[in-house]
Amino acid sequence: QYIVELLGRLRARLPDLALRTTFIVGFPGETEAHFEALLEFIRETRFARLGVFTYSQEEGTVAGAMDRQVPPRVRERRRQQAMALQREIARQTAAAWVGRDLEVLVEKEATATELRRVPVRSWEHGLVRGPDQGGGRVPRRGWVARSQADAPDIDGRVFVRTPLPVGEFATVRVTSHTDYDLVAAAPAAPRHRRA
Repeated sequence: QYIVELLGRLRARLPDLALRTTFIVGFPGETEAHFEALLEFIRETRFARLGVFTYSQEEGTVAGAMDRQVPPRVRERRRQQAMALQREIARQTAAAWVGRDLEVLVEKEATATELRRVPVRSWEHGLVRGPDQGGGRVPRRGWVARSQADAPDIDGRVFVRTPLPVGEFATVRVTSHTDYDLVAAAPAAPRHRRA
């Protein structure tokens, strides 16, 4: 409860605060009730970035010799269930950014493979239309950026459809999202600054 209240106070002062954490599921002795309490905590705290790992029984460790080892299939099921919950929270968090401006660091021009990974429906705002609306082609160009909340090579990215200088900060307008990534375009009068 202390952590929940602390996070509430932090968010009241910093509404766009992006908090991250990781959890291990399946530690020896973890019951379904313990796991359900963890899921409720994840629902209540709504971390911006959250990772879930399964406990790994290692020979020669205190935990490895403990009674009530959770079976590997149960550990994996719990990890998948917790990550599915976090995916929904991440999707809602991303959706809340649509229509807002966000400062990003432009890292590089996106590769064709990266562009194919962005669902077509996410590019429909002026760049490409979904298959049900005619079109459905993958965009030819895009840029990969990240916000201050995104760790390189770990977190989601911001795919920008407007050409921007690589290595500089820019303010972009979020137009759509995937589960973990944002899709954006530069506002009419973009502001840039060197990284």
